[in-house]
Formats: sequence, C-alpha cells, structure tokens
Amino acid sequence: SGRHMGAFKDAMDKAMGIWFSNEYADPITYNGSDILAFVSYGGGSTGTVADTAVVEVKVSDVPFPQYRDTVVINGKIWRVYRDDLQEAIIKGDGLTWKIPIKKDERPNFR
Repeated sequence: SGRHMGAFKDAMDKAMGIWFSNEYADPITYNGSDILAFVSYGGGSTGTVADTAVVEVKVSDVPFPQYRDTVVINGKIWRVYRDDLQEAIIKGDGLTWKIPIKKDERPNFR
C-alpha cells in the first residue's frame, strides 16, 4: 500500500542523512555548492597523487550532473569527465549518482 512506501521512503531518507553526514562523508564543493560526498580515488591511491576519482553524491544535492561540472576537493579542482567513447559515465540508482571526475590540469601544449 501507499502507506508502506511512505514509511520506506522516510527510512531511506533517514539512512541517507546518516550516511551522508560529516562523520562518514567528505565535504566537497560541486558547482559552487558545499555538499557531502564519498570520494573514491583511481588506482587505489590518495587524492594527492590520483588524477581520477569517482564522487558519489545524493541526487537531492546534484539533480542533473553534467560533463565538465566543477568539483573542488581539498582545494583542488576536478571536472566531471567522459570516457573515450565520449559517453558521460554517470551512474545512478535514483538516490545517488556515481560521477567520474578528473583532476583539472590544463595541458601546456596546444
């Protein structure tokens, strides 16, 4: 019934609120908004050396992630990127997005 779905949604909202809290999640800035996210760095490395990562954010915080969106983590600028097929590889389950990002290092050559 509809009442059970409402209770389930309330429970999910509460769980998301706990999961995406300062205790567990990382503070990031997504297109100028300060939000909490989970950051997984590429190659099993840390943010200082990795040049790729995936950020998991709440859909309620980032409703429409786009290629080239700006993400700031610990003062470093990252951008949402696409893979070689030029498909944005953003995955979502309705509650969160997993968004691939790449460190924004401008190449020196043209």
